[in-house]
Amino acid sequence: MTTGERRRPDVVLLAHGSPDPRHTRDIAALAHRVAVAAPHVVVHTAYLDHHPPRIADVADAVGDTGSGPIGLVPLLLTQAFHARVDIPAAARELGLRTGRSVVVSAALGPHPLLGSAVGELLDQRGENRAVVLLGGSSRTAAVDDLVAQLRSTLPPVRTYAFATLDDHLPIDAALTALGRAEGVVAVTGILADGVLRDRMVRACAQRGVGVAAGVLADTDAVTRLVLQRMAGLRESGWDAGGSPQL
Repeated sequence: MTTGERRRPDVVLLAHGSPDPRHTRDIAALAHRVAVAAPHVVVHTAYLDHHPPRIADVADAVGDTGSGPIGLVPLLLTQAFHARVDIPAAARELGLRTGRSVVVSAALGPHPLLGSAVGELLDQRGENRAVVLLGGSSRTAAVDDLVAQLRSTLPPVRTYAFATLDDHLPIDAALTALGRAEGVVAVTGILADGVLRDRMVRACAQRGVGVAAGVLADTDAVTRLVLQRMAGLRESGWDAGGSPQL
């Protein structure tokens, strides 16, 4: 690593994690696109659970790269338990292990660009009615906030209904709201591929509903959203290293 690289500011993209390696594949691809768009920033990835790199691993990596504040962007779609409890704990651990201050952005959602991301995934399909499948949460209000944001920002070229795999927003109720399963497409409103998306696809197959390919991390809109969250860190003292993209 050169002296110039050592002076680049660090940002950690902290995702939930999954036992499925497809999850890390999608997060790594997203992190790569962010790094290309922000070449003056050192972009790290870490996971809350299931597999490395964990926060302790990233702390070892960033400990030698500088002395300024570390940015942390939670790759989470709602302001639920992980955003309210696990992310602050991870930031404290990162700060203690590195001796550096840590500046934390808001989670990715709710945000209008998530509606754009869902629209990108649906653009490959011709159906004009869509079920947006979301991950459930014990904090149902956080899911409701995300749904409200999506309703107000999704492209008005389709009729939408929303469902979760838990009992909060049943998929059968969503299909009933759309009239019938025939002519409906589902889209998986989750960040990365893995076991959760597999469950969503199976639930749709049981009901004769096709599923649009891809996940939110595949979209240009989510790349832009991560960059926006990084730009917002500047207000709290994080230095983006002069990157013109932020």
